[in-house]
Amino acid sequence: MSSWLDGDLRMAEESGPLSQLAGRIMSAFQDVLFSIENNHGRIVLNRPKAMNALTLDMIDAIAAQLAAWEMRVDIKAIIITGAGDKAFCAGGDVKAVHAAKQRGDLGMLEDFYRREYTLNHRLANYGKPIIAVMDGIVMGGGAGIAFNCSHPVATHKTVFAMPECRIGLFPDVGAGHFLNRCSLPLALALGLTGLTLRGPGVIRAGLAKHFVGSGRVAEIGIDTLEALQLPIETAGLDQMLPNIERVFGLKTLDEIMTVLGARKDAWAVETAKALRGFSPTSLKVAFAHITRARGQTLADVLKTEFRLVQHFMAGHDFFEGVRALLIDKDSAPKWRPADSAAVTPAMVEGYFAPVPGVKDWSTGAH
Repeated sequence: MSSWLDGDLRMAEESGPLSQLAGRIMSAFQDVLFSIENNHGRIVLNRPKAMNALTLDMIDAIAAQLAAWEMRVDIKAIIITGAGDKAFCAGGDVKAVHAAKQRGDLGMLEDFYRREYTLNHRLANYGKPIIAVMDGIVMGGGAGIAFNCSHPVATHKTVFAMPECRIGLFPDVGAGHFLNRCSLPLALALGLTGLTLRGPGVIRAGLAKHFVGSGRVAEIGIDTLEALQLPIETAGLDQMLPNIERVFGLKTLDEIMTVLGARKDAWAVETAKALRGFSPTSLKVAFAHITRARGQTLADVLKTEFRLVQHFMAGHDFFEGVRALLIDKDSAPKWRPADSAAVTPAMVEGYFAPVPGVKDWSTGAH
């Protein structure tokens, strides 16, 4: 471990509450690498075999290092990348969350999301520019890292999606805020269907402004970003957008499903089939959340998302989805309820209510 990192850790340990995390942070450094190069603090998510999925240790390590770097005058910006050639970050470590539920570690189910959302908010409000280089797969918790940074960068290798409804959850980590950079129909399509966007599509959607060739990622810095910018001429999203605006611009999820079911074109058939396989509860809660979150601050969105996710942690569908799609891999989740009509408005409203015995997330939470 380099001497400058030892010094930064000492500063973090002396800064107050972060001292409580010292043992956990020290154990996490092989999964997150830190360095300083050319006046940039560099963070590398270093679990390439797991698509750089975020663990609680990684979240804590990043939070502590950001705190240590924020007041250093020799660091003018932060750059976050993912190790390996496949992923920036494919999400949070939901298998670990599933395992915590199985062993009855309910505290982990609260801590993971509380601290992840605190990191998301910290990234968005950091005192220096943060460049997130999405040179590969970026989903779920990885999107929460990238799109909450001041400078998310797409490349030719970017593959972005929010597939949470497929596993019985909902788009979180601030998605109610960053997806609403898009038009509302596109935000809903991305959040409900898990639609995949490549790099040009991410720019076209309005989720990011910077597009850089994968071969020039190593040159990225706060002073070179504009010069490395490539033009966007076409994107796969362009062909889909008229259908998305027309269908996902309808007022309710039931209307969307009805129209999709009545159409016979390939896009509608494929989209309807996908949605019918997802958790009905997830779809209705996600629709309500994305719609209501439009125009809200990130802090307000994260407060709501923390309530939502804790209700999901106390429920059935998320753990059944993880089992069926990621653990047993039988691809046959048994949702409860299985029928969209059985997910009543009152049930949806219940997810937005405070969680008994759990303190709400706030910007000062840790």
